[in-house]
Amino acid sequence: MIALRALPGAPLYDGDDQRIIDAALSDLDHYKRAGVDAVLLENDFDLPYAKGPMSPEAVKVAKEVCDAVRAEWSGPMGLQFLEAANEDALVVANDCGLDFIRVEGFVYAHVGGAGFIDACAGSLLRKRAELGCTHIRVFPDINKKHCAHAMTADLDIALEARQAELFMADGLVVTGKFTGESADTSDLEMVRKATTLPILIGSGMTPENVDQMVPMADAFIVGSTFRNDGQYLEKLNPGRLQRFVDAFNAARS
Repeated sequence: MIALRALPGAPLYDGDDQRIIDAALSDLDHYKRAGVDAVLLENDFDLPYAKGPMSPEAVKVAKEVCDAVRAEWSGPMGLQFLEAANEDALVVANDCGLDFIRVEGFVYAHVGGAGFIDACAGSLLRKRAELGCTHIRVFPDINKKHCAHAMTADLDIALEARQAELFMADGLVVTGKFTGESADTSDLEMVRKATTLPILIGSGMTPENVDQMVPMADAFIVGSTFRNDGQYLEKLNPGRLQRFVDAFNAARS
């Protein structure tokens, strides 16, 4: 995960667009040295998150960052825009030659930190067809973290997985309840039995649990673990990064 510094319009935005680009390229340099497989950009510093669509100014700077990272990274690369600005992310991904997006609210509705998030699968995949970029993979979170799911309390995660597969997701992201919390192994087992789609673990990966988690999923989105004290928005720590990558490579081999 490359955590983008605050974009225009966000309370933490400091007006220095070059600093946003430089910070992303600094993270990328550490990731390249460590030998990661893929990178995912996310507007993590845009706290408190607001429901999409994003402002044109924020999209413009995010596109500049993606272009800069894409120029230095030839491997798989994705994008997520919080909160649930999924069509904006798709447009930028298409413009910048990215490979996938991570999506909130793909099927069913939930209440997130920014309010009610409606399902987007129908409109998002129609937008993907309109843009002619069906090669861009869509990986939605199911039973998403940081959210209330009382409206769908009669659905277990396996039923959400089946619905997302029916609605043509390319893979499914399973997380804990909060950033940094590990995905529940019973959730992962239920999703694996319910669908043939690839499973991505989207939170809580650490050197301590990597042996347990690697056999349970196909891909792993990791961010906080790499940062000072394992904290969400702290500076990337090369030592912590390398420790995790070494443990991960040992586990998957």
